[in-house]
Amino acid sequence: MRRWLPWLVAVLLAALNLRPAIASVPPIVDTLRASLGLSASAAGVLTSVPVVCMGVFAPVAAWAAARWGTGRTMALALALLTVATAVRPVSGVPLLYLATVLAGVGVAVGGALMPALVRARFPTRVGPVTGLYTTALIAGALVAAGLTEPLRAALGSWRAALAVWAVPALVALVAWLLVRPGVRSAAPVAPPARDGAWSPWRDRGAWAATVYMGGQSLLYYAPLAWLAARYTELGWTAGEAGGLLALFSATQLVSALLAPALSRRDARPAVAVAMVLTMGCLLLIGVAPLAAPLLWAALLGLGLGANFALALTVVGQIAPTSADTPRASSMAFFVGYLLAALGPLAVGVLHDATGGFGVPYVALAVFGVLTLAAGLVAGSSTRQR
Repeated sequence: MRRWLPWLVAVLLAALNLRPAIASVPPIVDTLRASLGLSASAAGVLTSVPVVCMGVFAPVAAWAAARWGTGRTMALALALLTVATAVRPVSGVPLLYLATVLAGVGVAVGGALMPALVRARFPTRVGPVTGLYTTALIAGALVAAGLTEPLRAALGSWRAALAVWAVPALVALVAWLLVRPGVRSAAPVAPPARDGAWSPWRDRGAWAATVYMGGQSLLYYAPLAWLAARYTELGWTAGEAGGLLALFSATQLVSALLAPALSRRDARPAVAVAMVLTMGCLLLIGVAPLAAPLLWAALLGLGLGANFALALTVVGQIAPTSADTPRASSMAFFVGYLLAALGPLAVGVLHDATGGFGVPYVALAVFGVLTLAAGLVAGSSTRQR
């Protein structure tokens, strides 16, 4: 067996478990609310808190990696995620929210470490491996969203349906420990930036990568929140609109896998194609939503799936060395996900102001121009091998 294969398996298993803690709640949120007596806004926090944590706690990854090494830190993140996922539905509301925050911390640290781990362990295969783990991230979310309600029905309890997602997280933790992260990947990375040391906060390329990461995330989370509503407002049933959202999510798997592999030498052409496709579909959903809705949703998913994988690839290659990559990814995730959180809110505000979704989707398409520019600058600044 090739020496890199166990590491690849461990990385993919870890990636598969970085979204179920978020995606498993929405399918059973009504049952959960009824059981605990929560309001809609209080239940919504269970989904939004991990996303906010992905930004707020991303800098912890760089600090922890500098102290303990990337391998040990990933193991700690998976251990925290496993325990938090297992205990969050066990007792009352306080533990549910506390464990959700802890799970969000595990997701944030694990996600921020992924670009550094890929660059360190697969220096000549950064693009393809990034495509694989991005696909695993998306697949983990799809599986959790699709299976949680059937699990609730089979197990007879929403608590058991949420807790069961600790099992694959435990499998990922065991796999990670078996590749012995303390031997090679856990050597401490460079200490936090000092005077004269490289810092992403002072680097033009790192800022471009951060804006690209945040911009494409905003363009993803906004349709994720409002694509179904766009079509129910036009007379579609909830089931039809939900199917459109599923199509939008499914096509991301294809482009997330292929885009990095097709841009190994220069990411800029792929960034340009993915962003133009994304902007075009957003514009068409805004001005001609009923012309070909299935095509618009499928192509939008292809564009955004490619953008996500390309953004992670760029972030993983923007630092001068693999030792600096945790700092670059921490900044990109910290600023990027906080920017992305504004997307659903901005669309909602524009909808209330204009009385429809036409203007919000056109505004998203225009925002794509800034994201495209940032992606092209970032692509020209990467240290590809």
